[in-house]
Amino acid sequence: MRGLLRWWWIGAALLLSAGLPSAHALVFEPQVAVVTRVVDGDTLVLRFPDAPQRPGVEYRANLLGVDAPGRGEAECAAAYVADIAHRLLQGRRVWVEWDSRDRRTGDGRLLVYIHHLDERDADLNATYIEQGWGWVPRAYPADRKVQYLKLEQQARAAQRGLWGMACAPAR
Repeated sequence: MRGLLRWWWIGAALLLSAGLPSAHALVFEPQVAVVTRVVDGDTLVLRFPDAPQRPGVEYRANLLGVDAPGRGEAECAAAYVADIAHRLLQGRRVWVEWDSRDRRTGDGRLLVYIHHLDERDADLNATYIEQGWGWVPRAYPADRKVQYLKLEQQARAAQRGLWGMACAPAR
């Protein structure tokens, strides 16, 4: 009887919660976030303080349309680019925007476009590409991919950032 009662309570709880939004749900609309940690050149940890759902939860995020050097990819430049990201973003409030397609990676990381909060017209993902701190991943779609590819081509031609270093990635 105890086992049957326990399963009844579990079933009732599931039915009651079925219509409610997940406590871990994140609304994918432009919003403010705080960069709580820079993991590497294109990976950040974000907290959304103004989000009504779980404002203290942190999310691992990747810059959308940008790949920066890490292990195995122009490793001699990885620390250089990570340092730039740290100086630009660590502890900063940023404005986060989303793509019309993918908003998460297969492993659950958020895919984001970011801007400094006081400069919402300054696309930091585009700045990364324009300054040569990263390249555009060819295998993934993104709304701003065509624009980013043009910026990458200009950075490569001018040998800015990675493209002027001895260990430039093979692209």
